[in-house]
Amino acid sequence: MKKPLALLSSIAFSLGIAAPLAQAATFKDVSESYRFYEDIDYLSDTGVISGFPDGRFMPDTQVTRAQAAIMIGRAFDVDGTKRSTVFNDVSPSSVASGYIAQAVEGGIISGFPDGTFRPNEPVTRGQLAILLTRAYELTETAPVSFKDVSKNSAAYSYIGKIIAAGITQGYPDNTYRPDKAVKRGEFAAFMSRAIDAADITPVPEGSALYVDFLNVGQGDAILLWFPDGQTMMVDAGRSDADIREAVNGFGPGFTVDTFVATHPDADHIGGADAVIKDFGVKTVIDSGQDHTTNTYLDYLAAIQVSGAAFKVAKEGQDISPDPSVSVKVLHADSQASDLNEGSIVLKVSYGDADYLLTGDAGIEVENEIMAKYDLDAEVLKVSHHGSSTGTSPAFLAAVDPTDAILSYGEGNIYGHPHSEVLNHLLEYGVDVWKTPEGNIETWTEGQEIHFTQGIDVPPTVEDPVEGSSPVEIASKDLSGETVGIKNSGASSVDLSGWKLVSVQGNQIYTFPDGYILGAGKTVYVTSGPNAKEQLPTYLKWTTSNMWANIGDPAQLFDSNWEIVSAVD
Repeated sequence: MKKPLALLSSIAFSLGIAAPLAQAATFKDVSESYRFYEDIDYLSDTGVISGFPDGRFMPDTQVTRAQAAIMIGRAFDVDGTKRSTVFNDVSPSSVASGYIAQAVEGGIISGFPDGTFRPNEPVTRGQLAILLTRAYELTETAPVSFKDVSKNSAAYSYIGKIIAAGITQGYPDNTYRPDKAVKRGEFAAFMSRAIDAADITPVPEGSALYVDFLNVGQGDAILLWFPDGQTMMVDAGRSDADIREAVNGFGPGFTVDTFVATHPDADHIGGADAVIKDFGVKTVIDSGQDHTTNTYLDYLAAIQVSGAAFKVAKEGQDISPDPSVSVKVLHADSQASDLNEGSIVLKVSYGDADYLLTGDAGIEVENEIMAKYDLDAEVLKVSHHGSSTGTSPAFLAAVDPTDAILSYGEGNIYGHPHSEVLNHLLEYGVDVWKTPEGNIETWTEGQEIHFTQGIDVPPTVEDPVEGSSPVEIASKDLSGETVGIKNSGASSVDLSGWKLVSVQGNQIYTFPDGYILGAGKTVYVTSGPNAKEQLPTYLKWTTSNMWANIGDPAQLFDSNWEIVSAVD
């Protein structure tokens, strides 16, 4: 997510409490593989945080309540002059006293019923949720279903707000761990994400184009809201239920004026009949390709019953209902031998802001439109859910996007997005947004494009305790697509339901029921073209490439989603 620079220009705080020394992400104890590196790097680059005189950041040191008061106070540039407080255990001579006093006056911090502040106690995750919610005035809330958070907990409602803000998702085992002490690395991550989520996102002052990429599982659905109030939906996911859930928050009066079916595959028109029947579609624009599936026949029947106008897209035409916005058809081929290659490709332009929507078009289509059109666009909807059939390096160079959208279903059987495409995007330096993390909402007044997403950060995962399990990731061959997992203990371990995670692609292998790893034995999980199944030593994941060769951490979880081992 792009950081709100307007807020950052007014922020001056340091995570180095004792004689801080400013450094720009050169902390010798924070490597690029550290899970909060990007948060620390971002805050350091912008001068928000600093480390200690010896060049360390000390990310694993716990943050005390006094230190938290100082950091949050400095974030808002408050007067930290030492003074008396209402707490009997905070000395007026304490370096934190002024910040504590100001935080209390601002309603950010409160003490305990016995009149103490307990400045030297560590901040817990529950307390941090309260502090950040109050400090950054977070208002939106999300359901709290963590098994270790009671509705009677003081932090309950605040945890709901930081979840809604995308600051954390909790742990994979459906816990939040509200009593767990917060370390400096985690505090930096939460602070960085709170800055993102703070209610300072610019709002349009004039006419704006909104483009939302909807979370419909393994499929595509894109909603355009034009400045004149009209709407257009491009594709509708795999099912009626998926598309209805994705638009559930748009209100009872929600309508779609124009529906565009890029091509008749089920994951693009599966919910089209519901859209056409439920949302008052007046015009349907189609690729002109026929199909024989029941899904396609339901789509045609819905059009006929609705009375909507049916049009076939023609290359070069502008299908926008709003004259202030161009929605140009760059490709459509009703005679294509492959449905994907007949996909409608659209370039949406409003002022200087451009979106390129590629459907499931492959490299052949990419080459064709590269030769004909200026493809430069800030936002690229990656074709075919991130399949390696598209998004070549040459195409990326032609589009030159700053942000890319991957629309897919988590854990899908196709292995989307493929590692080759992720590698291309990473190598090009594109910011990647993924629909499994929630609807991706964007808007523009014709210049900068603004992004928001309900959940756009990976779950906070606690590091495994060294030696807590005899099973660990012993080897990782990214190019060979093989990960070795060894049981160094003296007895067998049942790996039924355990998970091996490719972090870069957020792809998961689940060990089969009944798989036992013998004492002293190693099992290899294989993927890619040379994947093989040869029990008990080799387990086949998939013939798709699952690991990003330029670097892809691996994590191993047990059947309760407790992390067991991790390697960078």
